[in-house]
Amino acid sequence: MADWKQISGGLTTISVGSRTHVWGVNSSGQIYRYTGHDANPWIGIPGRAVDIGVAADGTVWHVNSAGGIFRYTGDQGSTDWVGVTGGLTRISVGSRTHVWGVNSLGQIYRYTGHDANPWIGIPGRAVDIGVAADGTVWHVNSAGGIFRYTGDQGSTDWVPVSGGLSRISVGSRTNVWGVNSSDQIYRYTGHDANPWTGIPGGAVDVGAAADGTVWVVNSAGGIYRYTGDQPS
Repeated sequence: MADWKQISGGLTTISVGSRTHVWGVNSSGQIYRYTGHDANPWIGIPGRAVDIGVAADGTVWHVNSAGGIFRYTGDQGSTDWVGVTGGLTRISVGSRTHVWGVNSLGQIYRYTGHDANPWIGIPGRAVDIGVAADGTVWHVNSAGGIFRYTGDQGSTDWVPVSGGLSRISVGSRTNVWGVNSSDQIYRYTGHDANPWTGIPGGAVDVGAAADGTVWVVNSAGGIYRYTGDQPS
């Protein structure tokens, strides 16, 4: 993949908060954090997960195979992860206060910022969701439909955007990437009338950050960082 630089290791899901904040999970549920050094790229973090979300401010949440929800505190004390009540299968983190997730029924939830009563339900159904620090939220549903959140802007909670995706990641209002069921990679153009441009390569998951950093993992577990905007 000429537009991508392969990074050693094997992951099944990846999340990117910034150039330096990249976390992933492998097929055994093991959690890894990018070291910032391609020659020795990953450090293992205790815990088991099926999905993970990381933000530019360093906030990290994961969900495990039982639906358990955890927030990373390994940089704050003796406990690596603090459990938060609820049950989710997918999670996305834009910042400390912007955390959204989806449960096994496709129901959508937003973090309240208060662990004692952590989740508020949002109308809609999704299989994956992406949230950015600027408040931008997109989701995709089980039919591949793509939606952008407008529940804070008017009477409609979600506005459909043409196309079909199975995974989505949102770094900012303008940096939105997705993968479809055929592993094709797409980037949002910023124009709803012609919303997607294809990017060479194949992936099963993608992570996009506000600073433009993008990583993907493919069906074989291969890990790649986007270099298509850099001189070859």
